[in-house]
Amino acid sequence: MPRPVLLLLVLIALFNVSRVLREPGLTGDRPMDFRTCYVGQAVLRQGQNPYDDATLKRGWQRIVAAEQLVSRTEPGLPNLPFLYPPWAVALFGLTVGQLAYALAWPLWGALAMVCLLAAARWWPALSESNEELIIPWWHFLVFAFALKGTVPALLTGQPTFLALALGVGALAVAQLNGSHARPSPSTLPVGLQAASQSRPAAADRSWRPVVAGALLGLAAFKVTLLLPFAAWFIWKKQWRSLVVATVVVALLSAVAWQWAAAPAELLPTYRHLLAQVRAQSFDPADPDYPLTQGMTLRLELGNVLEWLRPGSSAWHVVLHSLLWLGAGLRMAWLHRQGKQVVGWWLFLVISTLTLLTTYHLYYDAVLLLPLLAFAARLPGWPRLLLLVLLLPLLLPLNGLAQALGNPVALQWVYFLMPLSLLGVLGLLLAWPVSRAGRQNDLRTSRHDFFV
Repeated sequence: MPRPVLLLLVLIALFNVSRVLREPGLTGDRPMDFRTCYVGQAVLRQGQNPYDDATLKRGWQRIVAAEQLVSRTEPGLPNLPFLYPPWAVALFGLTVGQLAYALAWPLWGALAMVCLLAAARWWPALSESNEELIIPWWHFLVFAFALKGTVPALLTGQPTFLALALGVGALAVAQLNGSHARPSPSTLPVGLQAASQSRPAAADRSWRPVVAGALLGLAAFKVTLLLPFAAWFIWKKQWRSLVVATVVVALLSAVAWQWAAAPAELLPTYRHLLAQVRAQSFDPADPDYPLTQGMTLRLELGNVLEWLRPGSSAWHVVLHSLLWLGAGLRMAWLHRQGKQVVGWWLFLVISTLTLLTTYHLYYDAVLLLPLLAFAARLPGWPRLLLLVLLLPLLLPLNGLAQALGNPVALQWVYFLMPLSLLGVLGLLLAWPVSRAGRQNDLRTSRHDFFV
């Protein structure tokens, strides 16, 4: 990474981390996503429906009374609904749900930080194809903290980091499965180096797909974050791992259904809540419209259309489908040309598409950490363009607009993030990374994209 760019990222990361010092107080009563998850599992373990907002709120009051906590806030609508599927409830209930809330929430914060460190440590081994382009793991960590959503996500107890670490761990285990894509031991984390060198390839093939599938199944509690990882396993034809992941999800779902007094009501209520949250985001009657929380914190490209043409939410699915169709045609063209793209490039394409087309807050931009490996393979001006496109995900432009009173003339600032991600997607599709080597890849891919 060029030193001026690294210095810029370090300065932005330090500014973002300083937010911890500016927070009024880190207590268990803060409006946290983890609190919503904790209450959701507690409600379901009592046989009730966590997707019913009133039931969720009563569940929190029971926890407050049982643990003698002081609370002035509560989970649920309008800002913190429980939007995780039933198998996620079972996972939370079997793990952190076994602890008292007063103990669970600080441990969850520590776990999130460990998961972020693990993901940053493992990505270099998964995104390098030759020794010339090795990127130090701490560059990934700096980039993670430079993304403006990372620190707020840590402070609000987002489960993103656990899902990310489980997913990246699944890729790391699967990549050691004796395949042609197996990285050299020198590029692996210390723990994986030992595993790689201590067992023969035949033994690896027997247990690694099972472990990778189990990790992938556990990561499925955050469905939208799972999509790029699942795409990697499908592209690699790791069918055994996908079967194991499906079994893990099925077992967790069975546990959730066993806990529920009325299991048939779970999915219909869950779907109703999702529709309610989406309608709330695009409600013209909201006094904050078009700067509702859903439209300003989420990364969907449909938000830009809603801002330009109020009331166009019915057309969002068409816009998003066109994005997937265009990217799919591009990848089909690459396949027809005989290009063997690397797995992490495919991961980046699917990640960017899911950020642009599914329910993702800007917190989840941490999925894009492999962009460092992509930038290292770009020629001069596209690399500079990539940095410019990433600025809306790095700089606190929304906060600046709020500080100025959200004038109408600055509303466009809130929609720069999805537009910048659209530009990143264009760069990824224009410069695919293949196993043919850096120079050949950059020379040929740019030509066939513009034919």
